[in-house]
Amino acid sequence: LLPRTEGPAVPGSTAAVVLSPPVEGSTAAQRLLVQAIAGARERLYIANAYFVPHSGLVSLLAEAARRGVDVQILTNGPRSDVRTTWLAGRSHYEPLLESGVRIYEYQPSTLHAKTFVVDGAWSAVTTINLDNRSLAYNDEVAFLSLDPAFGARIYSVFLADLAYAEEIRLEIFRRRPWSQRLLEYGAGLLSRLL
Repeated sequence: LLPRTEGPAVPGSTAAVVLSPPVEGSTAAQRLLVQAIAGARERLYIANAYFVPHSGLVSLLAEAARRGVDVQILTNGPRSDVRTTWLAGRSHYEPLLESGVRIYEYQPSTLHAKTFVVDGAWSAVTTINLDNRSLAYNDEVAFLSLDPAFGARIYSVFLADLAYAEEIRLEIFRRRPWSQRLLEYGAGLLSRLL
C-alpha cells in the first residue's frame, strides 16, 4: 500500500493505491481480495463485471456468509459483452447461494463496475475482475479508501445499480434447464483461461 502523500489531508480519511502487476505466486490483487473477504465482519458489497471466482475465492465468500457477513455480489447478466464469462461465473453460483451469499445480475446492458465496500469502513474502486486473467495475468490497479463517507457513496451507487438487477434465488436457479446447466458447466471448464 502506498500512503497518501499529495494534496490536503481529509480528517478521518486514508487513501492508497495498490498496483498489481503479474508476478510469480500470488499477486497484490489476489491478496487485496482475500484480505477484503476475510476481514469483513458485517457487510461485504462487491460489484464486479467478470465474476468467475476460483474455488479459493468461492470458499472465502461462502465462509464469510456463513459467519454472518451480509455478502452481496452484483455482476453481469445475460447481456454481458462476454457471454462465456457470464456462463462460467454462473457455474459457481450454487455453493455461494447455498451459503447465503446474495447474487444479483445486472439486466439492461454490460456492467463494468469493479468496486467493493467492506463494513462501510473501507472501500475500493478497481480495475480488478474476479477472474483468473485479472488476478494472475493482467496489470491491475485499485484505489482504496478508509473513509466512511466515500464508502457510503460507493454503496449508494451499488444500491442504485441493484434497481436494474435481478436477484438470483437458489430455488429458482436450481430449476434452470439442463441445456443452460450444460453451457455453464462447459464455460466453467474454461475458467482458468478467462
